[in-house]
Amino acid sequence: MASLFKGLEHIEEAREQLTGHGFMAGLYVGRPDFSLLLPPEESTEQKAAWERYQPRLETFLRTHVDPDEIERTAKIPDSVLKGLFALGAFGMKIPTEYGGLGFSYTNYGRALMLMASWSNILALTVAVPQSIGIAMPILLFGSEEQKHKYLPIVARESISAFALTESNTGSDAANIRTEAVLDSSGTAFVVNGEKLWCTNGSIARYVTLIARVPAKRLTHNGQPVWIPVPEGKGADEQVHTAFILDMETPGVRVRQRCQFEGCRGIENAHMTFSGARIPATNVIGEVGRGLKYALTILNVGRAISIPAICLGMAKQAWQPTLDRANQRLTFQKPLSERQTQRMRVGRMAAGLFAMEALASTVWRMADQHTYDVRIEAAIAKILCSERAIRFLKDAQIIFGGMGYETAESKRFRGEPAFGIEQLVRDAEMYRIGEGATDVMRPFVAREGLNTHLELARNYVDERVTGLRRLTELRHLLRFYIPWYGRQWTRRRIPGRPEFQHLRVRSKLAFVERASRRLARAIFYAMLFHRQALQDDQGRQNRIEIVGEDLLVIAATALYAERQEQTAGRPEVWDLAEEVFREGKQHIEQHIRELIRNRDELVTAVGRKALSGTYPSLSDGIIRRGLHDYLFRRESERKAI
Repeated sequence: MASLFKGLEHIEEAREQLTGHGFMAGLYVGRPDFSLLLPPEESTEQKAAWERYQPRLETFLRTHVDPDEIERTAKIPDSVLKGLFALGAFGMKIPTEYGGLGFSYTNYGRALMLMASWSNILALTVAVPQSIGIAMPILLFGSEEQKHKYLPIVARESISAFALTESNTGSDAANIRTEAVLDSSGTAFVVNGEKLWCTNGSIARYVTLIARVPAKRLTHNGQPVWIPVPEGKGADEQVHTAFILDMETPGVRVRQRCQFEGCRGIENAHMTFSGARIPATNVIGEVGRGLKYALTILNVGRAISIPAICLGMAKQAWQPTLDRANQRLTFQKPLSERQTQRMRVGRMAAGLFAMEALASTVWRMADQHTYDVRIEAAIAKILCSERAIRFLKDAQIIFGGMGYETAESKRFRGEPAFGIEQLVRDAEMYRIGEGATDVMRPFVAREGLNTHLELARNYVDERVTGLRRLTELRHLLRFYIPWYGRQWTRRRIPGRPEFQHLRVRSKLAFVERASRRLARAIFYAMLFHRQALQDDQGRQNRIEIVGEDLLVIAATALYAERQEQTAGRPEVWDLAEEVFREGKQHIEQHIRELIRNRDELVTAVGRKALSGTYPSLSDGIIRRGLHDYLFRRESERKAI
């Protein structure tokens, strides 16, 4: 049962058990605790810190950062990076005792959103060192010596990065091949291998490197530990380990600055390691826990950085899109008077509100440090990246031909040089980075099913037979008979004042009912399909999508109530109601299809296509396969 989700077996081995409070963990078993969506408000100190910092950051962006220059030259000027270091922007989440600003996650998210509304490339460059560079792993798992040595440097002087991905391992982080072998003296690790798509890698001084270390498994105080073995001799296994890598180390080479469809200003590296020596003191935390550390720190990017950047990009496009719709005439009428475009803008408005509500909620939850937000973080990443792409493509449609033309080209004619086509190109990266959507959805489903998987682990184990299997079955029945009965019983909404608003109560009541219905549907799917569910990503995706929609409905309702009460904005309920209507439709469809669907038909067509069953689909063209695009030397081309 541990490998129920095929392809995630190694991730399963590395994951920690859910600890602390988690709203989604309860929702997936029919017991959503809505009070978890109302964590304490931020402190007056953090509010004051943002009020002081926000105008300084905004002034710097307006006066020192030219987003068009970054796009045109594909380079962030050194003067901009130095100015951001002087502002403390690279140390927002680093505590003040180590030279940082000591911001809350909420303030960090606000700052990234503000930056992304001016230049998403700049926001990404600033986010990487603090989300997945050396700062976060050292803060969470490093020694005091490492904290005092490195955190002041990356807060005020040097950029850092994260080296995990390799050419054959993207989201499949467990299958990296870069190796770090302890030398004969036991004082250093010798690294050989390569890393790809390392954001900031070509300008970073320090990198969090995840590599495999040959080690022996021992037991200490009843707990398994991994001890690296000199020169790899006698190793039981190669285990993932995190290191602080100085990019000036001999044997480290940046081979290429990668170029992409969008995000032209990012410094993204392909790097190789040939006999590079890392001091043994630069191991972060424990040997063998590198993948656990990587998965933990990625939660920060998923919960805070990517939602903030996506939100900033969408907000950047909002007012120019409204202006274009109101000013562009087609057949003597403004676009804004046409129903098709009003419907489009209405969906955009509701989507933007949903992104902001969910991001704000997850940031506040993360600030408590007692919540387990890994599911909420993954959903925030999925929703904000996917909705940002939809939002920006809708904006591009409203701009028409002007939306397809570059800002530089429009500027030549004196047109408003708003680069919506650049935002559309750039947005795709956020769907892919830090866990692609198609990987994140099964990941969320696995976490959401944790209770079931843990309970049934022994029963479905093929090694368990006879009397023990019967005992396990009785254990399951003792749990599931009363559990199933509870899924038909309504639970009361807590009596907190925020839940007394009539519109809030109706939305939360729907979420509570749908949560129990989803829990029953998941139970049926597991009962009917059992091990077949491991390959059934269609059902896994539906489990995530329904949970995502339920979380968004609850978050937007509570966010609307807060906006009405604290800012006097009752009009936002229009947006929350539209989010509810759209989400309700999705939920009905996907719960129904969780039990019965026709996925196997289109899957069969896809299987045949992949095996070459439909060659006629390439008729009438100059047919070329992927390998035909491999680089050929001039001499080879002449010989053909």
